[in-house]
Amino acid sequence: MIEETVRRLGHEVAGPVGDLAGALRLAEEEPVSAAILDVHLQRNERVYPVVHVLRRRGIPFVLTTAYRESELDPDCAGEMLLRKPFDDLDLKRCIDGLLHPVATTAHSD
Repeated sequence: MIEETVRRLGHEVAGPVGDLAGALRLAEEEPVSAAILDVHLQRNERVYPVVHVLRRRGIPFVLTTAYRESELDPDCAGEMLLRKPFDDLDLKRCIDGLLHPVATTAHSD
């Protein structure tokens, strides 16, 4: 399970949460450094309202899904995506990218 791998990598886990109400509560209230969000939650709910909360709070996140990128909400185009199935190394790289983003330098011509 994802949370076991995250713990093994030395990070704390605030979830998992399978429903939208719980995910929104966690996103609003918990002091998290980053989030791993499955697009599809229980009861055919989607995680997109949580994305808006995390953006507002400035918390980096990754979306996980087995579906095509074209099936995601257009508002999430360009967000970090971790395609299922993924392995522990993929997850580690993703977490590293969330917690230690590579700074980009603007070039002027």
